[in-house]
Amino acid sequence: MGIVKTARKEADSIILARALLRNEPLPNNSEKFIELAKLNKVLLRTASQLGISASARQDAKNSAAEAWELFDKMSQAFEERGIPFVVIKSFDSLPDIGHDLDFLIPSPSEFRKARDLLVNDYRVRGQDLTHCDKLVGKFSCYLPKFVHDFEIYPTISQLGEEYLSPEQVLKHRRREDVNGRRVWLTSDVDGVLIRVIHAMYRHNALKLSDILDFAKMTRGCPADKVIEGIERTGTQDAFLYYLATVGRFLEACDVDFPHVTRLREEAVRYFGRERLSFFGKDRLALPYRIPLQALVMVFLFKAARDTARGRLGSAVRCLLAPPLVLLNFVNALSRDRLLKKVW
Repeated sequence: MGIVKTARKEADSIILARALLRNEPLPNNSEKFIELAKLNKVLLRTASQLGISASARQDAKNSAAEAWELFDKMSQAFEERGIPFVVIKSFDSLPDIGHDLDFLIPSPSEFRKARDLLVNDYRVRGQDLTHCDKLVGKFSCYLPKFVHDFEIYPTISQLGEEYLSPEQVLKHRRREDVNGRRVWLTSDVDGVLIRVIHAMYRHNALKLSDILDFAKMTRGCPADKVIEGIERTGTQDAFLYYLATVGRFLEACDVDFPHVTRLREEAVRYFGRERLSFFGKDRLALPYRIPLQALVMVFLFKAARDTARGRLGSAVRCLLAPPLVLLNFVNALSRDRLLKKVW
């Protein structure tokens, strides 16, 4: 029965992906596809094809409007106090916006100033964090009257291992007009790198939005700059797996993005054959969960690369990931009865 259910979920996932990639019709107002679109952060992008009710569409628009109101409030507060920041991920999937807003604030002193502002001036209470988020130093909260979570990060990481220099991400930020606002965004290349790192090392999954947005974000990025960035972060194996997974979905949908194909060919030529290809035979059900064994391997590969580069602290944290991943898996099987918020 489980196999049949998984096969059905894969079929539904491909139908939804083809609707956006090939502009094919979807079953009108189907609750199943509406929920799948929500899970994959593409509800507003599929609203017309799904034929969702006017009230449901308005609810989604209202939620996005609230996220923008929260952005206005906090970006203005930080800029008035001279706290430099850059928005990461939150506006990559427009018109869809997720459940939270993420700001990167690399400077320890400015991060403390931002956190104190939230706690003392806005009277927020920090949310319970996972064990890994505590290691990273993230701060998460809900401002009064807002349902979107507001999060500030000191770095791009899962449990403190090194990828990008957060100071360099801030240095290369750019101010863009987005939805009638001036928004501090990451550079194009940093945006692609952060997308891959978060999907593979933090979320351990690819949503349909990750596939669509990756194709959009890489269109204007020189392949050599992306590859240089991937090598710098030590995420070659994770990147090859990410590209292979995107490629599997595009092939299943009979869609080709030449620039994505070229990027994958260049990555294979530069980094060598994908070492995790034997994991790429599972069902293409969305959101696509990275197989547990593959997740363990990408952390071990990164630990080896970090060791070779003398990043011993980062390597040790990467080696901590596999037991935490396994512990989180066992905890999930027990429905979080053993421990709370591991990963």
